[in-house]
Amino acid sequence: MAVKRTEYFNFDTGSARSGGTVRAETLMDTEDYYRRFEEARGSSLHTWGVCGGLEVSAEVGQPRLTVRPGTALDAAGRTTVLAADGFAVVDPGADPDGVLNVPIVEVGGDGLVVNTAGSGQGTRLVTLTWREVVGETRLIRLHAPWLRLLPEDGFEDVGRQVVLARVSLDAAGAVTELAPGPRRAVGMPVELVRLSRARVSSESDVRVGEGPAAELRARSGGGLDISVAAPDGTERTALSADAESGRVGIGTASPSAALEIDTAGVTGHGLRITSPTAGSGIELENDDVGPAYGMLIEDDGAWHLTNEDEETDLLVVDSEGSLGVAGDVEVGSTLSAVTVAATDATLGSLGVAGDVQVGSTLSANTLAATDARLQSLAATDARLQSLAVSTDDSPRAALHVDGAGLHSGGGGGGYSFADRGLGDFVEQPTAGERWIWYAFAGAARLWSGEDRLSIGLGSGDALDVRGRMRVRERPGDTSAGIWFHQMAPGQDRAFVGMENDTSVGFWGNTGADWGIVMDTGTGTVSCRGDLSVAGEAALGAHFGRRDGSATLHLFGSLIRDTGEGKLILRSGGDVVAFSGSEDRVGIGFASPQFKLDVNGDARVIGRLDKPGGGFRIDHPLDPGGKYLCHSFVESPDMANLYHGTVETDEDGEATVVLPEYFETLNRDVHYQLTPVGGMAQAAVTEEIKENRFTVRTDQPGVKVCWQVTGVRQDPWARAHRIGVEEAKSATDRGYYLHPAEHGRPESAGLVNHRERLQDERSADG
Repeated sequence: MAVKRTEYFNFDTGSARSGGTVRAETLMDTEDYYRRFEEARGSSLHTWGVCGGLEVSAEVGQPRLTVRPGTALDAAGRTTVLAADGFAVVDPGADPDGVLNVPIVEVGGDGLVVNTAGSGQGTRLVTLTWREVVGETRLIRLHAPWLRLLPEDGFEDVGRQVVLARVSLDAAGAVTELAPGPRRAVGMPVELVRLSRARVSSESDVRVGEGPAAELRARSGGGLDISVAAPDGTERTALSADAESGRVGIGTASPSAALEIDTAGVTGHGLRITSPTAGSGIELENDDVGPAYGMLIEDDGAWHLTNEDEETDLLVVDSEGSLGVAGDVEVGSTLSAVTVAATDATLGSLGVAGDVQVGSTLSANTLAATDARLQSLAATDARLQSLAVSTDDSPRAALHVDGAGLHSGGGGGGYSFADRGLGDFVEQPTAGERWIWYAFAGAARLWSGEDRLSIGLGSGDALDVRGRMRVRERPGDTSAGIWFHQMAPGQDRAFVGMENDTSVGFWGNTGADWGIVMDTGTGTVSCRGDLSVAGEAALGAHFGRRDGSATLHLFGSLIRDTGEGKLILRSGGDVVAFSGSEDRVGIGFASPQFKLDVNGDARVIGRLDKPGGGFRIDHPLDPGGKYLCHSFVESPDMANLYHGTVETDEDGEATVVLPEYFETLNRDVHYQLTPVGGMAQAAVTEEIKENRFTVRTDQPGVKVCWQVTGVRQDPWARAHRIGVEEAKSATDRGYYLHPAEHGRPESAGLVNHRERLQDERSADG
């Protein structure tokens, strides 16, 4: 449709056309003209979505949503505003095209609450639609956005409605989940974005203005360039990405590699990768050949070259410059102390886990050792990681091996060390004179006359100590014990040991602290937290004593078995008692006299079936010596009874006012009237309406006793009507609730019959 408006300038006369300057047609025509320009600008310069605000919140389990104020733009370029103290339409059944008589609600300062009850179970989209309605006076047109919950299935997300969130509802309409769904923000499809900054120039005079800061531009062939401007206005490429090649350049607009960094004119490091935690680095991978390699800094502070597929270190350089190699190192000439820059003849700065290939003899002389205890080491396949030669009588080891360690194998392989207090070699130690570390049958063993300690890989015997084991408290510690460390969290999780000098217990390191503690003097065991028992076997199939009464104390409550077939539960001052020998239960009674004895009020949520009932109170005339018992009034209906007394006026009329809930609660109403004090006629002249009815007598001033009965019609009563006559099921026929009253034996009782059936089912499994 063409964008046009009426022209009020008369080109023939060179003046405005005659007529009023302010006319309704003029204003409407102009408004429509500029509105179309506004919509065209919004739809062409922006993509539709949420401009700002319009946050949706909900409480899971509640049938409502809250939408905060905000602004959106639809695909037609129309701006939709949900404004605080503004208006909105929330009726899902409102006429989509109507502007008259459309119900609206006011938007509060914190937004608008949308009721989801009755919306049905399933997934809905919270949508906002541009809309205007006419106010009550029809002189004002209101901007009232339409908030609706629309089914997700079949929804066309084309911008006619702006989606704010996706919500999942249960059968009652309560919120079970809230997610963004297809919500999107307003975009701006442009080729170039320029960023400026405040600029101050001080030449002959000081000036404050705007200067270029950065520029984001789309490439003609696809991709983008980001350039930045120096304070003097000089521009340089900061980042470029080429869509055709997929290459990214930093400091260059023509990258020749997948990632190229041009540091020309940049001082300092060309690339720096930092992280607040260990593990920051670079990973290199060929998708077709070989494993992935990583270069990173671990929490030991060393630089690692790793095989990422096998998660192993290939090369490690620590902060002191020491080098560790996992594979082989080939040396083409003599390996000497000078070669590794070690004047003390120590090769500790070079740690090799694999083979060291030495082209000539490696000897003490080669190592420039002034007090050589190693005459010659001729090795062309020397598996050495570090070799140190002692030069004096200091405690330093005569042979010192770091890293890969020193290997000893074969039938007599092992590492022997003697008691420092002995000067001679003891072949067969009997009192710990000599110890040997060796490996056999998959376990590392410590031997002194016999195996004293074994460390294996099997489950259950990873550590096997022959004899008792003692854990000592060391200076500075508060207890002696054993920590348990779990691999998955990589943390100590529990501790078994001494709490102090007189108690031992179990400590939970994730919040439980000391959970179970035993006093070493008295043997008393205390549980500092909750006690949870899984199965009867957990407590030896019983708790307490089998031959007498027992009590379990729970903070302010207790459970007590009196040992006479009676179980008592007490919480605070109240009590629940079970008398097993008499099949009685007491609530508020320690010694119940009936099958169920309740001291206090009782409530039943549901129907109560009984053969009879009544009240039993102390007799009003002899409360200390007798009871007074009355029976309940029974009825096949759920009947309600109301009664009272009125006196007719001088016209013989009186109005009886019933409770305001009467008509809602009752149906099938019946009336009874009884004049009191003399012969008179009484009738109901106006039946119940608005919870009242009118009584008329043939004489004025007559006292009338009235009674009204009704049948309950509340939702619970309608759903649970009592079947007056009910046939017994096939399995219950021939059995009686009260067999003795019908002259039948106890075996004909319905309760006993059902228990026998249950026992038979349990026996069959």
